[in-house]
Amino acid sequence: MHSSCNLIKSSNTSVKGDIEIVTECVVTEEEKHFQEIENSQIKSYEVIGASILDKARKDSDHIIMEAFQYSKNIEKEAYEKGQGEDTRMSNTLRKQTYYYAVRLKDGTILRMSRETQTIIKQMEDIIPIIMLMLAVVTILSMTLSKMSTDRIVEPINQIDLIHPKKNKTYSELTPLLDKIEKQNMDIERQIKEIKEAENMRKEFSANVSHELKTPLTTISGYAELMKDGLVKPEDMPRFSATIYDEARRLISMIEGIIKLSRLDENRVQLDWENVDLYELAFTIKNDLTRRSQEEEVAVHIRGVHTKIRGVQQILYEMFFNICENAIKYNHKGGEVVFTISKMNDYPIVIVEDTGIGIPKEDLDRIFERFYRVDKSHSNQKKGSGLGLSIVKHGAKFHNAEMEVDSELGKGTKITIIFPKQKSDL
Repeated sequence: MHSSCNLIKSSNTSVKGDIEIVTECVVTEEEKHFQEIENSQIKSYEVIGASILDKARKDSDHIIMEAFQYSKNIEKEAYEKGQGEDTRMSNTLRKQTYYYAVRLKDGTILRMSRETQTIIKQMEDIIPIIMLMLAVVTILSMTLSKMSTDRIVEPINQIDLIHPKKNKTYSELTPLLDKIEKQNMDIERQIKEIKEAENMRKEFSANVSHELKTPLTTISGYAELMKDGLVKPEDMPRFSATIYDEARRLISMIEGIIKLSRLDENRVQLDWENVDLYELAFTIKNDLTRRSQEEEVAVHIRGVHTKIRGVQQILYEMFFNICENAIKYNHKGGEVVFTISKMNDYPIVIVEDTGIGIPKEDLDRIFERFYRVDKSHSNQKKGSGLGLSIVKHGAKFHNAEMEVDSELGKGTKITIIFPKQKSDL
């Protein structure tokens, strides 16, 4: 009999399995079998209807066993069929109870029950735990994310934007740092250009004031003398000629400023045409014949017929001003050589002289408006002070490049290289 009460120790034992175990114990009516039940997965139980079991009376949350004599439907079913089962739902506790009953050999009904939770109740119990876990995971994720972000961003925040190349950071940022370096260089260059432009503006204002004041002062002074009758009749032609020359100089200066303004704004409304540079050079030589004879400077033209597409009036003024300066700032008995050629389909015009030359420190500024190498303005040659500035803007207008070489006391060489021309010119 001892072996017939074989307890199952699995936590997954069903109600039917449990009632079979307890049935064996009830049939044997041996007290030690109840001790085995107590030590098994059937932690507590209650048996009603057999005097030998009264001593083993226990309260139970997991399994409840009751013996009934013909009561209710489940017991009736068990009495009639040998076993019965039913499930009852408690809306108040939101629990359902499974009942299972069997009929013993002596006619006693043994019933067992087990409580189970509904899905809604299980969800209500597990949702707070899930929410707590989600909150913990969220807080932990945010903390770790912030730590990781700070660690990643720290080298970026420490970048020296003034000297980006000196930073030690991620290799992926190298292109960005290169771009910042380039932008810094561009900004520095632009700032430098702005400062230079501001200085040029101040110098231009000072120079233009002086250049305009000089002829106006001469005209005003001579005219006042003539008005007051202080000029002798024989001096009247000389005074009139001086007033006329200064007036023409003033007009030329104003016209030069207007031309430069139009070239700056690209508002020149002139027709483009095919211009033969070789023939243009001869025209300029003829127009400067009187001036070259006065200065005792010889003008020579070399090269071949070379045509370009351009505005003849602007080209004329460019080379006229270059040649006039070459004559004006030359020595007695000096020479000016015009060379027109073509190299690799690039038309080239070179004007060389044997004049006084230009100091190296002034080479970059000789094309500025009213800029003069002689800062004192004393003993200067007559002119508008805009000639070389017109040359520079004219070359830019024709997309030509300019090169200037000069040696003080030996002469100056100005080279203008025009873009490639179409073969049908």
